[in-house]
Amino acid sequence: MVTVRFATPSQRDEVEAFMHAAFPRAKWGLEGWTRLLANRWGGAQGEFAVVAMDGDQLIGVMGMNDSLRHTPRGPRRYRNLTSWYVLKSHRGMGLGETLMHTAMNDPEVTSTNLTSAKAALPLVDRIGFKVLDAKRLVWRPSGGKTLNLTLDPLRDASLNPVDAQVLGDHADLNLKPVTIETPGGPCTLVLSVKQKVDEYVTHEAVYVGQPDLVARYGRSIADTLLPEEGAVFSVDSRLVTGAEPDAIEQIEVPRFYKGDSMLPAEIDHMYSEIVLMDMKLY
Repeated sequence: MVTVRFATPSQRDEVEAFMHAAFPRAKWGLEGWTRLLANRWGGAQGEFAVVAMDGDQLIGVMGMNDSLRHTPRGPRRYRNLTSWYVLKSHRGMGLGETLMHTAMNDPEVTSTNLTSAKAALPLVDRIGFKVLDAKRLVWRPSGGKTLNLTLDPLRDASLNPVDAQVLGDHADLNLKPVTIETPGGPCTLVLSVKQKVDEYVTHEAVYVGQPDLVARYGRSIADTLLPEEGAVFSVDSRLVTGAEPDAIEQIEVPRFYKGDSMLPAEIDHMYSEIVLMDMKLY
C-alpha cells in the first residue's frame, strides 16, 4: 500500500541518499542534498520533505525549506518547494501531484516553486499554482553619478530589524549584501552576482529592503553597483513597482506561488533553494 506523508527526522539520511541517487548529475553531490534538506530556517516545527512510501520502501520525495517571513501583517509561514522525484516503477499513479498537494495543504503557509522545469508546467497548472512573476527589470551602467555604498551592512550600517534579520540568516552564503545611501535614505539589497550569459555579469537583487527607493533611484543605484561595462543590475518586477528601468525582460520560465498569507511583492528569493544552493536565476 502506498502512503504519502511528511518525512520524520529519522528518515533524513534515507531521504538525502534517495535524492542523491535520483539526481546523479546534480552539481552539488550528497553534501548538497544534506544542505538542501537540512531545514536551515524552519526551526523545530519546520518540515523538510514529503515522502511516498510503498510499505517500508521510499519511492518518492518532495523536498522543501520552511521559514517565517516578515510582512506588514506580522510573521507568515513560507515554504519553498525544491526538487521532487518519483521512482519510475511508481509513476502514472498521480504521486507527483499528491506529494505537492500534501506539501501545500496548510492554508496558513505560502508555497513557492521558483525553479520549475518547462516540462513540469502542466503539472504546476493542475496543482493550482499562480504566476508569481514573469518579468524582470534591468538597468545598465550609464556612467552617471554614484552614491555612497556600504559593503558589509551587518557590521558597518544601521539596519532596521527586518533587514538585519534577513542578512544575518544568510550571512555565510555566496551573496553580496550592500547598503546604498540614496537621497531618500539607506537602501539595503542582497545581490546574487552571476555570469549567466557571455556578454555581461548579472547583479541580481534577490532581496530588496526598500523597494520605493529602488523605484526612485534605480538609475543611480545601478551606476553605484556596476562597473563601467559588462554588467547589468536586475530585479524581478514584483519586488519594485513604479521604476523606470532600461529594459523589461521576460523570465523564460515564470516563478510560481500558492497561498494567500503573503503578497507577491513580499516573496523574494531569500529563504529558498536559490540562495541556499547558489543557483543562477534565469
